[in-house]
Amino acid sequence: MQDVYTKDNDLSKTINEGEERLRSAASDAQKRLKQGQEQIQQLIAQADKQLHENPWPIVAGVAVGCLFLGFFAGSVRSK
Repeated sequence: MQDVYTKDNDLSKTINEGEERLRSAASDAQKRLKQGQEQIQQLIAQADKQLHENPWPIVAGVAVGCLFLGFFAGSVRSK
């Protein structure tokens, strides 16, 4: 049988290893979150640039989407 002191040391080692793994996982998560935020900012900047250069495809897309939405909403009411 192990004595209490040995079990206490094993428990302390296990807790320390768990804390190190949690810190590592938190650090990795923060790095990935920061990378994701940077990618989103780049995509938003690119979309903004394209929208300002040529807004007509967006305007046409919104108009067609609203037309279909109105068509479907109108056909639901008539039934």
